[in-house]
Amino acid sequence: MSPRLLLSIWLLVVAAALAVHLGGFPLYDADEGRNAEVGREMAETNDYVMPRLDGLPYLDKPVVYFAAEAAAMELLGPTELAARLPAYLFTLATAAVLFWFARRRWGGEMPYLAAIVFLSMPLTMAFARTVIFDSALTFFVVVALVAFDCALEERNARWSWLAWVSMGFAMITKGPVTFVLVLFVAIPYAWTKRNVRVLFPPIGLALFALVVAPWVWGVTRVVPEFLHYVLVTETAERMATKALKRTGPPWYFVPYLIGGALPWSLVALFSWKRFKNRDLLFLILWLAIPFVFFSISQSKRPQYILPLMPALALLVARIWDEARTRGAAIIVAVLGALLAIAPLFAHRAKLQPELAPVVPRVALVLGIAFLIGGLVAAFAKRRELAFIALTLPVMAIPTVAQPLMQAIGVRRSAKAFAEQLAPKLAPSTEVIGVEAFTGSMAFYLRRPVVVVTEDASELTSNYLIRRYAQFTSNPASPLKPLPYFERSLGDCCTPRVYVVRNDDRAHQALLEARGWRRVAEGAHHVGYAR
Repeated sequence: MSPRLLLSIWLLVVAAALAVHLGGFPLYDADEGRNAEVGREMAETNDYVMPRLDGLPYLDKPVVYFAAEAAAMELLGPTELAARLPAYLFTLATAAVLFWFARRRWGGEMPYLAAIVFLSMPLTMAFARTVIFDSALTFFVVVALVAFDCALEERNARWSWLAWVSMGFAMITKGPVTFVLVLFVAIPYAWTKRNVRVLFPPIGLALFALVVAPWVWGVTRVVPEFLHYVLVTETAERMATKALKRTGPPWYFVPYLIGGALPWSLVALFSWKRFKNRDLLFLILWLAIPFVFFSISQSKRPQYILPLMPALALLVARIWDEARTRGAAIIVAVLGALLAIAPLFAHRAKLQPELAPVVPRVALVLGIAFLIGGLVAAFAKRRELAFIALTLPVMAIPTVAQPLMQAIGVRRSAKAFAEQLAPKLAPSTEVIGVEAFTGSMAFYLRRPVVVVTEDASELTSNYLIRRYAQFTSNPASPLKPLPYFERSLGDCCTPRVYVVRNDDRAHQALLEARGWRRVAEGAHHVGYAR
């Protein structure tokens, strides 16, 4: 079998492996549960303009991913698979763009290598299987940067039209961070080509506005302060201040870059001298400039560097034929050996009860996968076999880690609790969360929750927290101030179910003193009904 045919088959295998058990574990709070619930409400209301959480405007993120998962839910129903499917499809689409770019630039086996490297990175795998926006953002960023590179290579502004269209969709996927990820890379690279003007064709700018403006206009009609919130709170304060409490040290992203790209980050580190080729400058800028920017910003989360992974994948593909891989393979094997013996020390770890029987088994099997992959890669005589062996450990994760993902869901998801509570609910029953709400709870209950709260923090929305007074003063709002709880107990006309936190003894005692009985109990919540 020729190397190219072998790699083409393996590319299909890797893509399929990413989808294993995609809908096979519960939605995790806070991010997955909240984002899936926004998509569910969008599908239910058929309003594909204004994202809503618990019936309230949710302006913390733009619309594209919510609309994509809502469309999936229209077809598949409100399921975990439908919520995660867009992330997976955007990841495959990104790999397809990398394949096209590598074939256009270099040809040979490099398109297959680039796509496989990207799909077999742990960070890529994680966010291809998570209800979050970064896989969609990465796709649009990659299209924009690739199009700008084509514009510079061909001196053809029409490629820049495509770049600006893609930037428009990136903007309504995750906001102005688009400019950091695209223009902060494209402009310095264009300057080295002495052709910055080709990046800014008037038609391209007009197309960008044509993509962004209709959605902004639609939201602003409902929420006039939308632009101020997005530009000042969600962007300027996030990047320049500690207001959103997402800080970290300057080296925060280093372990995520190395670990999130294993084993390919090791291949790159062992082969760094191969990066002196001038045709790699674009990829080095793509990797380095956003990395430095995010490292000095005041807001840090692992997924912020996901759009950098395609650049690393292309770099590894470009140098693979002359890369030094044995050192990386040996490290992978050593990591595997350490994982394999970790269960011997599991009794010393203070694991939660649901994790204790699962973690040692998962560690053992993954350790064996890493060990075998590393050893085969270290001693394989054919480079394509070494390459395939290095992908094996990460490919095994979706299958091997499935029991662990389900066990984590016991505490990270309200699915089991909602399944206990659902039989107690009639269509007219009002669910009241007393300082208790999660996105997954609302998602699995398939209904809004009246949230009695001191500050709206339960909804994990910076916008709703900042507009707490505005929404609690509206009688039609599902957000209620704390005194509403006592008043609701005196209303016997409306059928209700109460949800309180497990550690909220005061409200539990009050409900039980009034004759309410426990009907559901989860890891974090208790449900009460008459």
